[in-house]
Amino acid sequence: MTNQFVFNQYYIDFIKRLKQVAKKMKGEMDDKSTTDDSSYIFSKKIMKSIKSNYITLNKSSDEYILYVNSLPKEFWSSYAELDDSLPESWFIEEHVKDVELYENISIESIRKLIDDDYLCHHFLTVFYLFKDTMDDETVKKYVTIFQGSFNKELIEDIENETHKKIIKRLNELKTKHLKSKSGIDMSSLEDTTLGKLAKEILEDVDIDKLQKSIADNGDILKAIGDPDSGFSELITNVSRKMATKISNGELKQENILQDAMKFAANIPGLFGNSTENGSSSSSANKQPDMANMMSMMSTMMNNKEGMDAMKNMMGGMGKPKKNSKQTYDKNAYKKSIAANKLKSKLDRRREETTD
Repeated sequence: MTNQFVFNQYYIDFIKRLKQVAKKMKGEMDDKSTTDDSSYIFSKKIMKSIKSNYITLNKSSDEYILYVNSLPKEFWSSYAELDDSLPESWFIEEHVKDVELYENISIESIRKLIDDDYLCHHFLTVFYLFKDTMDDETVKKYVTIFQGSFNKELIEDIENETHKKIIKRLNELKTKHLKSKSGIDMSSLEDTTLGKLAKEILEDVDIDKLQKSIADNGDILKAIGDPDSGFSELITNVSRKMATKISNGELKQENILQDAMKFAANIPGLFGNSTENGSSSSSANKQPDMANMMSMMSTMMNNKEGMDAMKNMMGGMGKPKKNSKQTYDKNAYKKSIAANKLKSKLDRRREETTD
């Protein structure tokens, strides 16, 4: 695998994305019969440029990498040195915005089409890394980093300090991008018991493996039921960490319930308290669901049967049987919880009778 091969893969993929977006934009304008609209004119210009210069795409050609290497040196040097705190401002700098990453397609036009600064940075980082000749071992290492959710050990092992810097920068941009896409402010929850546990678990999560599991199985439910998927590994990890922390006293019932209340307040609908249109329902309607959740967690924390129900819910993923499918036994789980509730009531009645 050569640097040119990897470069061409990404370079051609990016031009295809630009073409798809421009085609969609033009089609939307056609439907509205607004062919004099600036967006229509812009998308038509992009499509014309692609058709004129990229009617055929050759993955083995050196023309693309030679073209990118012919761009002004100031363009690439400024990209390597850009301020990490203001990555979006780089796109509008005078020596950047008019540079044509593709024939007759400027950085400014690309940013307008893609409308996603992180995605633009992702491809620009790849172009910067692979535009120069490097040995096959380094190529393989960089590809592994991008495909393996930015392995920290591999990044620290990079000898080229500039390359190490921009890969780290891209990883930080990716983290910020994921947070902004979620639409949820989790900052106030980071210091909670559950927040710390989630952070600890997420540090070990391989996002790319989870995405591959979904793609291989067709949907998330099938992926969760597959014992060899990334979800199986994630759930096993979560259950193991929780069991360990509960047994050594690090996780306590009262702290978990307090954190759950905070999560519910910050994330409307987390425990099923939302209306059909997605808005939060009244506080009166929230109360029964929260009570059920607290009762369920109390049962699971205090009773062996409840912990067994949790294991059933996880589908026994800690020890998968050969050639077996792991599933969530919902009925068994409900029965176990109901039995524990009844047991608790009977115990209370006995105590009252004794008194």
